[in-house]
Amino acid sequence: MMKKIIFKDEVKKILLEHILTGSIKPGERISLPTIAKELELSVTPIREALTQLSETGIITYIANRGFFVIELSIKEAKEIYDLMAVLEGNAVKKSLYNDQQIKELRMINSAFVKAKSAIEMLDYDRQFHQKLIETYTNESAIKIIENLRVRISLYDYAFWNEGQKMTSITMHEKIISLLASNDITSAVTLVEDNWIQGVHYIINKLEKNQSK
Repeated sequence: MMKKIIFKDEVKKILLEHILTGSIKPGERISLPTIAKELELSVTPIREALTQLSETGIITYIANRGFFVIELSIKEAKEIYDLMAVLEGNAVKKSLYNDQQIKELRMINSAFVKAKSAIEMLDYDRQFHQKLIETYTNESAIKIIENLRVRISLYDYAFWNEGQKMTSITMHEKIISLLASNDITSAVTLVEDNWIQGVHYIINKLEKNQSK
């Protein structure tokens, strides 16, 4: 049973990487036979992994048509980034921080600075935000945050660049400094601002794409 769970998670990870890196584009139908052939698997574990991914909202299932990657939209971007700002801000407010956690946050951000590819950069960004709320104990909220993070990553991968990297690193440094000085209120405000600034950037990019 454990092997099956691990195997399914590996397939899910591969599919997610295909989607995030644009191998399967927003709005595109996901071909189970094509992926099954590529991974040398039956369609069953592919379908199971896609069903799990559909719970995050990054893909959708349409009866008699199959699984599709969601289209990027200004409306959804506003909703999910705003919701993440509220949920992660509240999680930081209710988390506990010690010297070791501050040290680990700094280590992640230092590694982020050295990252070269978009995959590396966004992975360190994800690690930072996960570490930020690792002592938060509301499991229901954590599950929602994790699913939102997957949906947001679709937008981040689509428009990530070096400028976004430096903006994130600088924001992370400020958040760490505030947490280290135990100024949780200001840290929460900055965490919320981080997501609000992010969605403004994404909306600007989406509007430019729509005007082409």
